[in-house]
Parts: sequence; structure tokens; C-alpha cells
Amino acid sequence: MIGGGTTKGAPLPPPPGNVKVTMAEYRFDLASAVPRGRVVFDVANIGAIDHALTLIELPEDVPPLDVQLHSTERRGAATLARVPSRPPGGGSRFAVDLPPGRYGLVCFLADPDGVIHALKGMNAEFRVT
Repeated sequence: MIGGGTTKGAPLPPPPGNVKVTMAEYRFDLASAVPRGRVVFDVANIGAIDHALTLIELPEDVPPLDVQLHSTERRGAATLARVPSRPPGGGSRFAVDLPPGRYGLVCFLADPDGVIHALKGMNAEFRVT
């Protein structure tokens, strides 16, 4: 309102949660519990080679992510967001709405030996509380 008056209306939503994620050979580092609702992920590649990030939703009855990745009987998971390949020192930000549940981060880039980073340990699980 012009002239210094106030207006009444619906309250503003709370600010989004913020989660810092670092990528390095061959791991993701982040908090093990993430707040629910709108969350902004700040992703930084602190490693010496390119890395990428795929955020997936994991059903409660799926075995641990690393077990799934090394299994011959894999189950599908919904992809929620992706950060494409980022060089050393590179990064990205994205926001996503997360209900309570189980989630995972996976790097699907492959090294010259043909093995994807996720199979070398670059996968992580976290819970939204």
C-alpha cells in the first residue's frame, strides 16, 4: 500500500530449508536429516574430476541404496532433480519440495574404466523429517 499503510492478508510461507552438498571422489557429503517442505540444495564439486548429482525418492521397502546399485535385481526409483556434470570447483543450486521420507543421491558419470561413480561409492541416503 502506498503511503506507509499496512495490508492484511495471508502470511508469507516460511523460508526454504537449505542443504549444502559437496561432491568429491567418490562421495557426497550432506546432513543425514533434511527438513521437509521446500528445500534449496547448494551443490559444490570439491573434487579433482567432474561429478554429477541425481536426487531420487526411495520407497521404504527398498534395500539400502548401495546394496541396490550392486544388485542384479534393482528396483526403479523416481528421479526428482538432476545436476548435470560439473567440473572441479563448479556447482549448482536447485529447489525441490520434499515430503517426509527416504531419498538418495547418485552420481551416474562413468570414469575412463567404464564404471559409474555410484558403484565406486558415490551414493548417499538421507531422510526428510
